Amino acid sequence: MSVVETERLLIRKWNDEDVAAVTDIYLKPEVMQFIPGGIWTPERTARIIARMRELDIEQGYGFYPVVVKSLGTVIGHCGLGRLEQTPEIEIAFVLDSPHWGKGYASEAARTMLAHGFTNLKMPRIVAVAFPENARSIGVIRSIGMAPLGLAHHFGIDVVKYEALGVGLPGG
Repeated sequence: MSVVETERLLIRKWNDEDVAAVTDIYLKPEVMQFIPGGIWTPERTARIIARMRELDIEQGYGFYPVVVKSLGTVIGHCGLGRLEQTPEIEIAFVLDSPHWGKGYASEAARTMLAHGFTNLKMPRIVAVAFPENARSIGVIRSIGMAPLGLAHHFGIDVVKYEALGVGLPGG
């Protein structure tokens, strides 16, 4: 079952086979360099994906696998979730390094942002990134999010951005 689809990407719900498909992605230091906690062991990947699946059921949204349709391959994940234990909803993405620089992260994030506003009626969505994570900041800016400045999340200082749902309450 797809959550959203673009010309090149399918963002769909997790299935049982996905854990094996993404384990190697989340073991790569370059992919996980700016993810709090660093690389995920295979066991941690299985636990996190199980939790992502639970949150999707509980909340009606979450983080989902990103599939390149022409390859039929999961290249990471993108989606919406609570920013730590706050009421804020963040957009986040992690893609495998061979797929960087192809516009996939911006395409997935832009589509999930629109999904959050249009289908889920979220009035505001935020994004955070390490200040030195130029790639993620570039994606965040490319999807039209506005800078809010520095914030403290995950025990570190991050740059924070926001987007408002046009015409929605609070947006």
